[in-house]
Amino acid sequence: MNKIFDFWGNLPNKKRGLLFVAAGMLCLAGCILLLLFTESIFSTVLLYFSLGFNIIGLYILLWIKDRRDKDEEK
Repeated sequence: MNKIFDFWGNLPNKKRGLLFVAAGMLCLAGCILLLLFTESIFSTVLLYFSLGFNIIGLYILLWIKDRRDKDEEK
């Protein structure tokens, strides 16, 4: 477990944001597949996870961009 925390702690913020967006896209793909081939309530749960992961990932990426823009102005 400590290896996972060390790996996550050593990742740059941009890669963390991209991982959240990738997880969100994976959940969204799973949600669409479940909606197409089944009538599972789990597809709704995956949709909410997808939205959450994408919002977190995009927030991190936008935060990095904003911080980089502020650093360039100085």
